[in-house]
Amino acid sequence: MYHEHIVPYFHTKQVGEFSEGFDFSHEGVRFSVIGVLPEKSYGVVGRETEIFYEGPAVERKVLERLQLLPFEDGLPEKYRPSKLMLDGDALLRDYVRPHFEQRSAPLAPGDVVPIQGVRFKVVACRPSEGGGVGRDTELVCQGVALREAFGPSTGAARPARPKAAAAKAAIAKAAAARGAPAAPPAPPPESDGAGQGGGGCTVS
Repeated sequence: MYHEHIVPYFHTKQVGEFSEGFDFSHEGVRFSVIGVLPEKSYGVVGRETEIFYEGPAVERKVLERLQLLPFEDGLPEKYRPSKLMLDGDALLRDYVRPHFEQRSAPLAPGDVVPIQGVRFKVVACRPSEGGGVGRDTELVCQGVALREAFGPSTGAARPARPKAAAAKAAIAKAAAARGAPAAPPAPPPESDGAGQGGGGCTVS
């Protein structure tokens, strides 16, 4: 096991740093990293790294079938021959199968899986409670690309709610009953200059 799978993987396929929980496989045999030192740290396997592999096999529930669909956002157009069709074979070849060859973590309906910049959603699996992907799991990617949300509204005005309309009518009626506020008194007419001074006179 050690020389047939673990050593060849880290010599030929190791990519980037990893930590506890990392999954990988070699020639169909799957492994999971259950601990690292220093704890919770990230790193790579080097010449001085000690690898412990003794112990019971990790038990997990393996899926019989897994169906995923990609979201439209980020999906290259070449994988959508039409708006109502996906190129499922190409998606399996370029995204899904390469990803799950090195992933064993359990999945369940509703989970979103990012793969090379494209997000896939688990829409169904068997058994329905979920499980991990194995060498015999049937992978399916057939259907229509998913949308994150519905498009914006058309902007048409919504009809007023009954309670809101009644409240507005009551306010308008009360304002009419009170009447409009009295207008301020008009200012006195300006003088034309006659009679200014100490006294006035009348010319007949």
